[in-house]
Amino acid sequence: MRSRWLNLAKWAWIAGVIVAACVLVGRAWPGISDMLASLDGRWLGLSIATTLVAKFLLGENARLAASRCGIELGYPDAFRLYNLSQLGKYLPGSIWQFVGRAAAYRHRGAAFERIRDALVAENVWTLAGAGFAALLFAAPASMKIITSGGIAPATAWWIGGLAALSMLAAAIALMRAPGKLRGYIDVCMPTPRVILVQGLLWTMMGAAFWSLANACGIALPLGLSIGLFGLAYAVGFLVPLAPAGLGVREAILTVGLLPSLPAAQAITVTLLARVVYVLVELALVALQDVVMSWSGRRRDGGRSAP
Repeated sequence: MRSRWLNLAKWAWIAGVIVAACVLVGRAWPGISDMLASLDGRWLGLSIATTLVAKFLLGENARLAASRCGIELGYPDAFRLYNLSQLGKYLPGSIWQFVGRAAAYRHRGAAFERIRDALVAENVWTLAGAGFAALLFAAPASMKIITSGGIAPATAWWIGGLAALSMLAAAIALMRAPGKLRGYIDVCMPTPRVILVQGLLWTMMGAAFWSLANACGIALPLGLSIGLFGLAYAVGFLVPLAPAGLGVREAILTVGLLPSLPAAQAITVTLLARVVYVLVELALVALQDVVMSWSGRRRDGGRSAP
């Protein structure tokens, strides 16, 4: 019964997000239609290209996590399995991308414990990278918004300092954690290669959002774009009712843009970001199917199956 109500709540969330999006788009449609009509194709192409690079980096992140846990995959296999499994995140439940990848790893003979650890490490690295990008780039912009709202700069810096000290205390407590938790910490400890991949990944994610803004004629700072998208991605991932962060990511991006942009412009950039991301994911899966089919025919010497 609990599972049934949870699934119902997730479908209700999706329906609510769609209705809210339709209402917002309807109200701001004149401004949105003007922006879409003047969309710069060169910047849009750059956004698609940087999103593709980010997806390739996510594939490398998945390969590194699997390798850390003793699941050896070549990059083509890791990239293909990552992209195929990611389609499951759009289904209510927020677990199907993990189920799909676990089944694929298990099919390759990996033990359940190694599969679990690989998926935990992969997602911890991604969330940590997104969170660090938000802290590094979005926090300064947020501080300016807070101080411009009437809060004294000293008070704002005290708030930021206490948040940083809290995070440091939590990190120290985790480092001293005993038993199984300590084992997870060891598995999730990033290597220099993981840190490099995460740095490039969130730079590309933010650059894709920044390029979309420029395609709409909006000059956003690149740093703000990186931090804001990292924050939206991390929070959307952590909300279990939102498949692929649907609604949550868009809300954070829109609210983050509103101090600098009119509502119509903020909504347009936010919705385009989701559309571009989904289309790139679908295109990658479709392209993989074409390549796999072509490779199979090459191995068969061009003979068709009886």
